[in-house]
Amino acid sequence: MFKTLFLGNNDDSTDQQVSELARQYNTVNHGLICDSAFVPVQPGCYHTTVVDIPWGGLIKLATRFDSIVMLDQPQSQWSHWKCFQATFKLMVKLEELHKHTVFRDNDNIKKILYWSDLVYNKNKSFCIYPWINFSTNGKELQLCLRDQGIVTTTDKFQDWSTDTEFTKIRNKMLQGEKLPDHCGMCYEYEDIGIDSYRQFETLDWVTQLDLTSVDDLSQINHPYFYEMHTGNKCNIKCRSCQPAHSAPIGREIKKFNIVAPIQLTWEPSAASIDSIDIDSLDKRSSVYFQGGEPTIMPEVMEFMRRCLAKNKTDFFLTMCTNGVKLSDEFLDLISNFSNTNFSISLDGYSKINDYWRSGTNWNKVIQNTRVLQSQGHSISINTVPGIYNVTNLHLLFEFLDQEFPFTSIYLQVNYLPWQSAFNHPLKDLVIESMQKCMQTSVYHSNGKSCKSGIDSIYNHYINNPVCDFQALKDFFAYNDQLDRARGTKLIDFIPELEAARKYTNG
Repeated sequence: MFKTLFLGNNDDSTDQQVSELARQYNTVNHGLICDSAFVPVQPGCYHTTVVDIPWGGLIKLATRFDSIVMLDQPQSQWSHWKCFQATFKLMVKLEELHKHTVFRDNDNIKKILYWSDLVYNKNKSFCIYPWINFSTNGKELQLCLRDQGIVTTTDKFQDWSTDTEFTKIRNKMLQGEKLPDHCGMCYEYEDIGIDSYRQFETLDWVTQLDLTSVDDLSQINHPYFYEMHTGNKCNIKCRSCQPAHSAPIGREIKKFNIVAPIQLTWEPSAASIDSIDIDSLDKRSSVYFQGGEPTIMPEVMEFMRRCLAKNKTDFFLTMCTNGVKLSDEFLDLISNFSNTNFSISLDGYSKINDYWRSGTNWNKVIQNTRVLQSQGHSISINTVPGIYNVTNLHLLFEFLDQEFPFTSIYLQVNYLPWQSAFNHPLKDLVIESMQKCMQTSVYHSNGKSCKSGIDSIYNHYINNPVCDFQALKDFFAYNDQLDRARGTKLIDFIPELEAARKYTNG
């Protein structure tokens, strides 16, 4: 007799549907499972959801069943499109782990299968951003915040759906022509086996907008996504950041005559909230603020006030934050918005995070994260694997596993060559840390690049990579200058990284 686990939406219809299926197969519906440690003893039908058990826990739970079935419930019946899509992605992951799964003939996933096949297999140029994303630095428009090129200038741009330069890019993508001047970062991610923004965000947006095929793209006549850098006002000094994103870093570099290995970016983005068409925002729209630090920016506060004045508060409002300071005024304003997310930047556990992200305070950030959760805001974790944390990242994963098991982790690999996660000479320590990350449930988090990012770093180091010792020298030369300016010592925070200094003496 078989034990079957059904995955569905989180309302009573799931239990009803499983009961009906149990009757058809002359067995029993044993009901809802809410604990990943549950062990099914009796044969029959069981059910759960991505809301009741975290992703990693569901993968462990699934190993105890003979078959896992995704119920064929229309997307409209799910409490949120993200829950629907997360269930689909989970089924794909279980399929990859060679579990017996039943879902590919479902009517409810045909659209996701179409888009997944498009971005992963048939067209490795296509990205949804040129159709939905408005990203500007105040002077030029780009495809997204990762775009290293320029699409057009703000003085030339007029109509979203007919702009000549956007139309050229859209046509090239539809024809499968790659655009390295714009999309190089995503291509690099994909080349080393990491899920890219192009892949992850496209699947998110086509699900959110309920798009059936590329033919539906012609119906989009205004942006649905605003990515906003509104300046470099910040309250901390991350060691991987630049003056364009943190004014305190710029002041420090000038005061102490700090010399960086590359030419730093100084001019901050001057995107104006005036470029956001508040009147067009609806439940399918998103506005994303990135810093500097959005929670202390007057522009972000003003934007929320304008939205309140227009009674526009049901769109998805999200921002990346260091979580250091949440003023009463900010918390009061954000409480008026019903669909929010805070991407909390954590780049290591405890003092490792405080060292890399100078000016932060681990205990305060965790306290503020809990405050945001308690007030009903969604939380995700943004982590940047780099030379500072690639030997100790498991400590953060193990902490999140215990304290924030339902939280998605988004990995963004450090792009600076002298701080790269792929250039640490102590490869055995890196391999050990990645293996320990793989033992956590949050390793399977439904966040961008989490599992694929860890896997990519692990695969790099088990293949005996050659360390770039010049880049390592550049790291210590730059970091030593920061230590002198800040009155800190690397050995007090990350001793294993200090131990790597000996490799620069050859």
